[in-house]
Amino acid sequence: LEIESSNGAVDVRGVPGQTEVRVTATVTSRGSTQAQANERAAAVSLHMAQQGGRILLAYRANEQTDDVRRYTGVAFEVTAPPGLDVRAVTSNGAVSAAAVQGRLHLTTSNGAVDISDAVGQLRAVTSNGRIGAARCQGVLDLETSNGEIAVEDVSATVDAHTSNGPIVFSGTLIGPANSLGTSNGRIRFATPATASLEITAKTSSASISSALPLVGDTQGKEWLATLNPPAAAGVSLVTSNGAIEILPRP
Repeated sequence: LEIESSNGAVDVRGVPGQTEVRVTATVTSRGSTQAQANERAAAVSLHMAQQGGRILLAYRANEQTDDVRRYTGVAFEVTAPPGLDVRAVTSNGAVSAAAVQGRLHLTTSNGAVDISDAVGQLRAVTSNGRIGAARCQGVLDLETSNGEIAVEDVSATVDAHTSNGPIVFSGTLIGPANSLGTSNGRIRFATPATASLEITAKTSSASISSALPLVGDTQGKEWLATLNPPAAAGVSLVTSNGAIEILPRP
């Protein structure tokens, strides 16, 4: 499933037992009069097509007239079988996906990205907005330039980075190459007290604290320590401006 849009939100939801893809496309248009707005909405070029196993839904700004591109946008709301791979891109609007299983790639330039109850290779990118991931399994690759990253109740390999915003994590990490990083913001990292984890933590201008019984170097602004050695997984926690808290997951 491939979705391309501009000036509108995209929402994809997997529905167990559903065998078809159902789509609602909502066109939004502005004008100085109702007639002008209606004229612009009617001029929108929209693609909805299936070729074999590929389904394409697209509102492409570069295919619209200058007038339509400036004053219109399209939002897509989709329900689908849970097992579809999904790529969704929009330029101004939120993107969300829930209850999907497979490869997932969500991108927006101005808006939030949210993933929930998903399993697979999961990637979320925005340049200005928050990223949230809840109850996910697999591989999480999360990136925003300006916004918080909140990861809740996951069991996954995680790479999460933001330039300006806090990172809040709660869950279980898998594998040695997990990374949570921000340039300006705190990191709050919560994991089960029974986890076996090597933790590298570094901050430039604040403190690092732990409510878990870590073994190793836990002094100053750069720690290298282990929870329940020998470690079965690893994580790097790095911030330039902000505190790092390491906590037991409730």
